[in-house]
Amino acid sequence: MLRHNWREAAGYFSSYIQTLEAGTLSQVHSTASEIIWRLGTEILHHVPNSRPDDFNAFYEQLKNFGVRNYSKICLEHCFHLLLNGQMDEAKRQLSIADSWRYGKQSTAQSQMKKLIRAYCGYLDYLIWSEKKPSAPGSEEAGSNREMHSYFRQASVTLKEIVSQPGVWDPFVLSYIHMLEFYEDEEAALQLLENYAYNKEFPSNPNAHVYLYQFLKTHQAPPAKLIGSLRILHSLVPSHELMLELCSLLLHTKQQSDLEEALAVSMDLLEFSSWRCDMKAWECLLKIMKRLKKMKCKDAVKKEWDVRRSLWISLHYRNYIGRKDSLQNVQLLMVKRDVLRCTGEDNREYFRIALKVERGGRPKKDRLREKKEKTATQKKEKKKKTLDD
Repeated sequence: MLRHNWREAAGYFSSYIQTLEAGTLSQVHSTASEIIWRLGTEILHHVPNSRPDDFNAFYEQLKNFGVRNYSKICLEHCFHLLLNGQMDEAKRQLSIADSWRYGKQSTAQSQMKKLIRAYCGYLDYLIWSEKKPSAPGSEEAGSNREMHSYFRQASVTLKEIVSQPGVWDPFVLSYIHMLEFYEDEEAALQLLENYAYNKEFPSNPNAHVYLYQFLKTHQAPPAKLIGSLRILHSLVPSHELMLELCSLLLHTKQQSDLEEALAVSMDLLEFSSWRCDMKAWECLLKIMKRLKKMKCKDAVKKEWDVRRSLWISLHYRNYIGRKDSLQNVQLLMVKRDVLRCTGEDNREYFRIALKVERGGRPKKDRLREKKEKTATQKKEKKKKTLDD
């Protein structure tokens, strides 16, 4: 297998199965079953001219070879059938797995049973999705009994599953899709709020993302949107939706919200994936300018003093300035403006930015601007003298 000699590997593998089938020790079967499952699947995926029937025969053989993995193998067989467009056969395999029992049910078997049940509902959702028309409320949607039948089957199963503590992201999304199609927004919102806020459920940032997206789509008040994103910030301060949180906080025009937006945007820029993101830096600059306009410089200074040592080493070292001057001049200028807003006197960084700024314009233009600036200063001085 490591040398990609798939035909030869298939020959050895066939002999391996025959040897194990001839054995009588259940321990050997139990230990070897998952190894056989993984090896055989990999070989079949790579052997030239392998047919779907070969996979089906292999999976059926495995199901009787180490019963502890029966449900898992049925589930993987279902995935394989779905990839090959065999929806009805995939549903049959899941139904078999759902009804299968062996010995005393363990905790692991119970969890697998729950997962199989969830995928039964998900498969009903996929069939419903194929049969539904593009527009809800149309005559076709109202008269399609088969579609409604799959909706009822899927909704009963998915509702049961997502009400139990766990991480059920794809199943929640599919159930929400169906509820929205039938315009049951209240039930969808209730489901998402339970998924996000129920303390019995494990902490899941995606739950808050789904809730926020739903609220935003249905034009919820800004206060609700902000509340949802605040919780997401406490879980994942580097999430891309933090830029939207900053934007929402900016629109309230409250000083406390602006100060919160300042902290959120600075938190974001302390993550390596955001260090060179132009939108994040422009957002921070906009917040600082707004605070400055509201005469809240102390808020900026207070936040800067707490983070100063980290930010100087993270964003404002000389080599970073030189790198930005070569790779992203626009970013360099925005970072310079942010540094000015903090009141920090980093002369070397300012010198790098000034050199780049001057180097980007012809000498004649720079001299003309200097003369115009001098002339303006003289006029202002003369006017002040006359006024006196």
